[in-house]
Parts: sequence; C-alpha cells; structure tokens
Amino acid sequence: MAYKLLATDLDGTLLNENREIDRENIQAIHDFRQKGGRVVICSGRSPLSTRWIANTIGLKGEPIIAYNGAIILDENGEISEQAVFEHEHLLSFWELCEGEGFYAHFYEGDTLLVPKETKWNKNWIENNIPSLEKTGGRAVDLEKFRGQCQVKMVDDFYRYIKSNQPDITKIAVFDEEGRLADFSKVIGAQVGGMEVSSSLNFLNLEISPSGVSKASTLLKLSEKYDIPISQIAAIGDNYNDSLMLTTAGLGIAMGNAPDEVKALADQVTGSNQEAGVAQAIRRYLI
Repeated sequence: MAYKLLATDLDGTLLNENREIDRENIQAIHDFRQKGGRVVICSGRSPLSTRWIANTIGLKGEPIIAYNGAIILDENGEISEQAVFEHEHLLSFWELCEGEGFYAHFYEGDTLLVPKETKWNKNWIENNIPSLEKTGGRAVDLEKFRGQCQVKMVDDFYRYIKSNQPDITKIAVFDEEGRLADFSKVIGAQVGGMEVSSSLNFLNLEISPSGVSKASTLLKLSEKYDIPISQIAAIGDNYNDSLMLTTAGLGIAMGNAPDEVKALADQVTGSNQEAGVAQAIRRYLI
C-alpha cells in the first residue's frame, strides 16, 4: 500500500450530522487495518471523547490525537504527551476576552471550565460523549464515560489560574455576531503563545498552545512509528484540518468542507452524509 497510516478527523468527517458513524465507514476502516494500515483519530475533541468513539467502532490498539494535537494517547488510551498553555498567556487572553466581550471556555483534562452557563456549554457532556446508539455504543459504557466528564463553573478565572495552576490544553471561543475571524487576528497580535483556528467555519475559534496543531503532532507520530509522512494520508473537513491536509503525503478534504479547505487538499471525497471516509479509503488507500 502506498499509504500506511490514515489520520481522520471526527466532527464533519467520520461523524455524520447526527453524530453517528456510518457502517460503511467502520467497515472500510477495518478493511484498511486488515491489510496492514493504521488508523489514527485526530480531533479537537477531548481524550475521553476520542477514546469513547474509538472503542465503540473497535479501533483499539492505536494512538489517538486529541485537543487538536495538544494530547497524544498511546495504544492503551493513556496520555503519552501533553502540551499546555503558559499561565501568563491565559491571563492575558482572558483579559482580552472580557475587554472585547467574547465568551470563552477552557479545557482542563476532561473538565470544561466555564464562566457562566450558556448554550455553548449547557449540554457539553452529552455532546462530548455522544450516545452513538446507531453506531453500536452500549448504554452502560456511555454512562461510564459521561461520568468521567464534568463542567465546572469558575466565577473568577484570574483567581482560579493563580490558585490552581491548571494544565489547560485547549480554549474555545464562541460568538454570534460574525466577529471571530477578526478577533483571531487580534489574539495573534496581542496575546503570545497561542495557535488559533476554527472547526466551525469561524462560528467558533479553537485555540491551542504555541506550536501545537494536528499537523505537528502527526509529524511526531510519523517519527515515532517510523512511517514517512509521504506514506501518511489525512482526511478532514475544516480549517483546523488545513495544515494536516497539506502536511500529509495525501490530504483528502470532505465534500462538506469549505472551498478554501478543499483547495488545499490533494483529493476531495464525498460528504460526511455520504460515508466520505469510506469512499476515500476504498478509492485512494486500498
């Protein structure tokens, strides 16, 4: 096979609009693995979320890239590497958000730190650990995974950072007024130590520690498993996948990706409503 490893995004890629994974995708993944290929989930989701999805589709014994590259899980689901924000950068960022009137929440392990209850965090546990009922998720396992997540209200984020010295691996920013593309530039100019992208066509921002991206972490796995990056394929649907698609030997954009993302890819497959991952595996990998 020309490509020995496939890195796949989840939302908008492997997951359909109902947050389920089509049987065609699961079967294609297993067929690729049976021929000797490796499949790595590479997502902005949390470690627990990515593990839950991997376990449900039988994708065990593979590393996982979570929080857009800030966390690497080993083949046993344990954290092998983690990148965190400098606390001074977090405080500068928080002050900027308050001054500009933007809502942000912060990820500390599998805990979501929120300043207040909003629609962007109200159902976070259920969204973080989707039921996957049609995919094959078992109710007993679902509750076990959901029980390990929590949403923590933080009234004074400045004091929380100073007192607790938390390991924050990801930040998300939301807005309904179309200001996030411009705000991403302000963050870059006024706050250090951050990589800014979006997984929702700039309806949100996903922020990682400096130097951290899906692409940079995929390069680490390339070195660790002695698989040249030219023999790695990657598939995704949004701006936070862009660098991964251009770094991999074969970058595949989903049919539902923005045109700017499609333009960066080597190939374009079907949408996440058309089992586009399965189409890509069968057309380009096996």
